This record gives sequence, C-alpha cells and structure tokens, in this order.
Amino acid sequence: MLKKILTYSGITILTAMVAAYFYFASSLYAKKSMESVCTGVEVEILDSASNKFVSKEEVIGIIDGFNGKSIGSKCRDINLDNIELLLNRRSAIKESQASLTRDGIMRIEITQRRPILRIETSGGGFYIDEFEYIFPLVESFTSYVPIVTGHIPLELDSEYRGEAGQEEMPWITKMSEFGKFLNENPFWSAMVEQIYVEKNGDIILSPKVGKLKIIFGAPENIEIKFRKLLAFYKNIAPEKGWERYNEVNLKYRGQIVCKLNTPLKTKES
Repeated sequence: MLKKILTYSGITILTAMVAAYFYFASSLYAKKSMESVCTGVEVEILDSASNKFVSKEEVIGIIDGFNGKSIGSKCRDINLDNIELLLNRRSAIKESQASLTRDGIMRIEITQRRPILRIETSGGGFYIDEFEYIFPLVESFTSYVPIVTGHIPLELDSEYRGEAGQEEMPWITKMSEFGKFLNENPFWSAMVEQIYVEKNGDIILSPKVGKLKIIFGAPENIEIKFRKLLAFYKNIAPEKGWERYNEVNLKYRGQIVCKLNTPLKTKES
C-alpha cells in the first residue's frame, strides 16, 4: 500500500515538474519573441501561375506604407491582424494570411481573386469573380476572360469594389453563371470573343472565327442553348454551307432560327 502511495506521489510530482517546465519555457519564449525584431519579409502569391494582379514588391510596399519599415521593427509592434485587413482591402486580393516565425521572419500568403468575366460600364471596366465580387481593372495585369459590353444594367463608380446592389444582383448572378459555364467549357470559352447586352437584356455572342451573329437571349437555360448552338455547328452549317447564314437565334424553346445572308437570299429568289 505504501509503495502504491509513493508511486502515485512520484507520478504527481513528475507531472507537476513537467508542467512547470513547459510553463516557464513558453513564458520565456513569449518574452523573447516580444523583444525580438523582424529580420525579413517573405511573400508567397499562392496562385501566381494563373493571375498576376499583385506582386511581392507591391505587398511589401503596402505593409511598409502602413506599418513603417517592417525589417528591424520589434515583433511586438507588428499587428498581424491589421496587416491582413489592410491587404484584404485591395480589390484583387481575396484573402491574406500573415504570421511571424520564431526567427523573426514575417510570412505573408496571398490568394488572388479569379475573374470569370470583364464588364465595360459607363463608370469604367470591372472584373466579376467566381463569387460575384466586382472589382476594377488593374493596370499592371490583364486577365483574358470574356468581355461584356453594351447596355449593362449597373451604375458603378470607377473605384467600386464589392457585391452588386439588391436590384442589380439578379443580373450579376445570371451573368456569373454564364461566365462559369464558359470557364468550365474550354471549347466555348475559346469560341466566344465578345458578349454584347441589348437594351431588352438579350445577349449577343460574337465568335472569334466568322461573322456569325449569335442571339443567345436572356442568360438562362445556358446549357440547353449551347447544345443547340453545337447542333448548328455540327449539323446545319456543314450541310447548308458555312457562309449561308449570318445570324443564329437560340432564344426560342425547342428550335434554332437561322437567318440567311442577304446575297444568298437574293440569289435564291
């Protein structure tokens, strides 16, 4: 019995000693960390292969402009949360994460926004990303995504960034779905050069090859309409001749309406 008591007592004392060691060691490390200085800044753009809206130099410049020169500053004076908030305000940055290593290196990880459409409005040019976030064009980099022009139902200031208003949101949502479809289908993405919005809300597609006018109608039933367009390219055009039609209308349910070129129509009459 005495042996068991001594054993349990020894275990308790040993546990307490280990806990005390870790407590004092962590306190000592925390104190040392507070007194240490930033020895360098490392920036990683996680998706730099696909987009180059932001450079490492720009990120460091933004941080230093807000916080003063980071290198040489005491780590305790560096507010990582504020740095993240500052970087996240830049429109092309979707998310940033800032941390300090034990040897005083400030690490910044950046995830950029991924545009799916570019819209040209009276207030200037903007991108729409995959989450329906709107942000202005960036001078240093152009993302080659489909361009939407015409009667765009949005009134935006040149520096606008954020989600669309409640009234404009349904149109943005439909156009985002259209952009996502193109992004997920390389064949159609390569074929569509420009998207024009008519006054009535119909969208007109201009292909990169040929002078065909494609009346898509409202940006809805997207997959069905593109199946009809594929049928035109695979069956109608090869059989009737590629130059026979100058317009294809996909907006009517269950049919494809093709308009003859005027010269061919005159010849047949």
